[in-house]
Formats: sequence, structure tokens, C-alpha cells
Amino acid sequence: MPNFIHRVEYYLPENTIDCIQLDKEKPDWNIAETLPKTGVRFLHHANAEETTLDIAFKAASKALEGIEELPDTLIVCTQTPDTLLPHCSAMLQDKLGLDRSTKCFDLSLGCSGYGYGLATGYSYLRSGLSKRVLLVTVDNYSKIINPENKKAFLLFSDGASATILDTPDNDPVFHFGTDGSRNKAVICENSGVSVVTGEAANQPIKKPSFEMDGYGVFLFTLGTIPSEISKLMEKSDLNMDDIDLFIFHQASRYVLESIAKKLNIPEEKFILDLEEVGNTTSSSIPIALKRAEESGRLKRGNKVLTFGFGIGLSWSGAVFNY
Repeated sequence: MPNFIHRVEYYLPENTIDCIQLDKEKPDWNIAETLPKTGVRFLHHANAEETTLDIAFKAASKALEGIEELPDTLIVCTQTPDTLLPHCSAMLQDKLGLDRSTKCFDLSLGCSGYGYGLATGYSYLRSGLSKRVLLVTVDNYSKIINPENKKAFLLFSDGASATILDTPDNDPVFHFGTDGSRNKAVICENSGVSVVTGEAANQPIKKPSFEMDGYGVFLFTLGTIPSEISKLMEKSDLNMDDIDLFIFHQASRYVLESIAKKLNIPEEKFILDLEEVGNTTSSSIPIALKRAEESGRLKRGNKVLTFGFGIGLSWSGAVFNY
């Protein structure tokens, strides 16, 4: 019986930052007080010369190792591309040596990106446009976060995941939503072509700057996401007992524990995997999937509910048999 998710792999940059050690270097940050809320001890940052394409390639190469039937579709989900033009998937297709007939395109989504990527890949498979899909999620946030931006710096890691998708016997169920009225709650200023529009020739271009209204995002998450997760379960005609594992976007310990408490999710069914990884945006769910499988908590045949939420502000969920 074909599995929807054939294989998941991931890559985290080797360069790590220990937040406990950082606490000694930046005593004014009071990191010891922050850690219980973020749940993040180790951050992973790409080296200065390590590009988004490099990170994506390392994850994708692991996923394709030993694979006989290569994907005919490549989807890359990223909001930190190396260039606006060309698209990252075209560069990755070339670097991976995939056939020129491979369908390649990018999705610009953050923390809800994995669900959108799964649904897009599934649509291509079910329609017959694709026989096998490679979904890559990748972000290089350390390049856009000011190292003095305490709240963001202590939360986000760089990283990538690669998921091989096949047409499943049992169809997954998806659920989506967007509240674009809150689009400025998470934003990277000075990051688009509008930065240079109308500027004088000698005007210096400002560096991209990631900004987040942490409290606003928290209020959105607790006020919106639990009920949307319940809607997905209703759409799937499932109850709590039917789900073997809940894997949400790894936003922060406090956010995840608050959602779990609100939905009465049993601890043994809930994945909290931030300490060694950090918040890797669209890669957080697939990385948590793979690490849960490696630890034995996730097994083939388990029914899994995934749910991502964040930039947009947007959300996406999926229920499928692993």
C-alpha cells in the first residue's frame, strides 16, 4: 500500500548557538527567564557563505539517496530565496541533476507552508500531472534577523526538509485559512522590489529586517488555531482517540503547550521538539515528523494530524496515514 509520505529527511546547519552559553555573554537579555517560554536551547545558523540553495540541496540530496524512481515535480517552499529571479526550485533542479522535464515552482509561505506544500503535491499526484513529488521547505532566517533583535534571535533556526510524496490509497484531508488583515504581524521590511522604487540613485538600500509582533501573533494563535484544528478533525470525521500523533508547527513551547491544553491533547500524543532544533518555520513540522519517527514515537500506519500557522497570518492542517 503506497504511503502518501514516502520519505522525509532534513538538514540543520552545523553552526550551533547554545542559548545557555549566550546567557553568559549577554546577561542583559535574561535568557534564563526566556528559555522556559521558547523551549529553544540550541539555534542553528547557516554560515555566512551558506545559501538557501545550499541548505535545500543538502536536505533534498539525503531524501533522494538510493531512490530509483526520481520525482517528476519539485516544489520549494521558502520566504528567504537567494534571488527573486530565478526561482529557487529551478536552481535546485539543476543542482540535483533532475530531468529537464521536471515541473518546478516555488511557494512563498512561512510557518503554514508545509500543509500548503502537501496539498499542492497531493493535487498534482491525484490529478495525474505527477507520479512522484519532491517537496522541499527551506528558510535562512539568520540572514534577515538582526542579531540584536532578542525575541526573534532566540527563537528561529535555519534549516530545510525534503519530503517525497506518492499517490496514497487513503486520501489525506486538508484545511486552510488566512486572516490577511493581520499581515504586518510578521514581516520582513526592506525585502522586496519596492525598496528601491523611487529611490535616488545614490540612496543606500536598507538591509532586510525581520520584525514580529510576538504578543499579537500569540493572541491570534490562541484565539484562532484551536478552533481551526477542531474544524479539521470534524472535516476528517475523527475524534481525539482516532489520532495517533499531533504534530504542530514548532512555534514555541508556551504556544504549543497552550494549544494542547485548550484542546485537551494527551501528552503521549503531542510532539514538542524545540530544544535541539528551534523554530525552523515551514520545516518545523517535517523535521518533527522525522525526529518522531527516529525516536520511535511515530510509526508507519499511524494517523497523524499536522497543523501550521503563522506568516500571513495563515494556517494549514492535514490528516493522513503515515
